[in-house]
Amino acid sequence: MHFVDCQYLEDHLTYPKDTDIHDLPTTYGKVQSVLLTQAKDYFDEAGNTRHYPNMPGMSDLEVVSLAIAAECVQVSSENLLWSKLRTDYSNLFPYLIHRTSYNRRRKALRDTVLHCTEMMASRMVSDLEAFLIDSIPVPTCRIVREHSSKACRRPDRDAVVANKGFNRILGGYFIGYKMHIITSVTGVYRDLLLTPASTHDSAFLKEISPDDTHLYGRTLIGDRGYIGHSTQMRLFEEVQLQLDVPYRRNQHDFKTYDLDKRIKRKSIEVVFSQYCDEFLLRLNYAKRFAGFEIRILTKVAVKTFKQFWNFIHGRNIIQTKHALAA
Repeated sequence: MHFVDCQYLEDHLTYPKDTDIHDLPTTYGKVQSVLLTQAKDYFDEAGNTRHYPNMPGMSDLEVVSLAIAAECVQVSSENLLWSKLRTDYSNLFPYLIHRTSYNRRRKALRDTVLHCTEMMASRMVSDLEAFLIDSIPVPTCRIVREHSSKACRRPDRDAVVANKGFNRILGGYFIGYKMHIITSVTGVYRDLLLTPASTHDSAFLKEISPDDTHLYGRTLIGDRGYIGHSTQMRLFEEVQLQLDVPYRRNQHDFKTYDLDKRIKRKSIEVVFSQYCDEFLLRLNYAKRFAGFEIRILTKVAVKTFKQFWNFIHGRNIIQTKHALAA
């Protein structure tokens, strides 16, 4: 018998070549109804977030809903998606825009995707719930293509340039980014940051400011990579954020870490496994950082949408794989 270390399911993505997207119309309708309910003040009567001199064929609401619905049914290839939309679902999208326009609009609607995600997530988080922080590597190419691949590695076009980092779970060095994320104990998104792969985990803590009111007065549980007395003091003074991390054994004031907090912190590993298996986090075709970023943000929005769908139907929000089955 052979045992495989499948933490985060590295390099073992279950992605069928012939993706069945027969649930796309139903899923699209569910996504659109939720966005209209939770973010109705963000869209105008035509479903747009800004004024267009010439009314586009698809509204902003339809573009965001289609992006989320496509990720819900695990269609990461836009070429496959557009071929299906034109042949099988021409009646559902009679004014389907060109794929290039869709990509351009989706990138421009980055803030809209974040706003919709925040609107859904805020409904599922209690006032006394602790938050978790951790990071996960997201490669953009294999290490053997370090010197040949230019994907997300052009400073003149990419706001954040991918570089080489090390991760034990991936088995060594990789080229790409890190996704730093803050979630609730139940796995609900609260904040995230994308950085180059070589960035230290504690970099996210330095970006937290008094403007992040959704983190005010919370307890933030992390691993030993977030140890730092000066950072802890700054977060507590500015945001009333209490950073709770386990002690290193060689610290002179070592204390045994609370078992309950240790169990809570492990729940973020479940979140990462879901992102990699169910939401295909490491399957990216983007060549520029803007495209890579909107793909990641859309996957976060999809997970939050599935959690919210469970939430409004009285089901366990952690179990998202079959959330839309009924």
